[in-house]
Amino acid sequence: MPQSFSYRLLRRPPVIFPLVGLFLVAMTFFEAYQWLGDNSVFRIYWLRPLVMLAYSTFWIGACLFKKWGAIGFFALSVANVCLYLFTHDNIYKQAFGDILFAPIPLNLFLSFLLLFYFKRMD
Repeated sequence: MPQSFSYRLLRRPPVIFPLVGLFLVAMTFFEAYQWLGDNSVFRIYWLRPLVMLAYSTFWIGACLFKKWGAIGFFALSVANVCLYLFTHDNIYKQAFGDILFAPIPLNLFLSFLLLFYFKRMD
């Protein structure tokens, strides 16, 4: 018998997974509220909510214990960390380099958590 969506999202993973998912969705709305429509910054900042939406989507996929969600979150985290650490100061580093990274590297901690549960995913 197939399991319901709510069971797979809330009951199958550890309790921290849905809580982090709620946090990432809240951060997506916060980024959208903060940057969308703000004409005092470069328009590249308007894409920050899309990056947070990608983080949220991949994390929800990981909450459903799908490997594509974990791999996507990990790849996005690696790209973000590489942008933050290895690029010179430019507008892209200022706009996208610190998402879930500064002041603490939250995306790295979450990636390690995903790697810990990766074998159990479908």
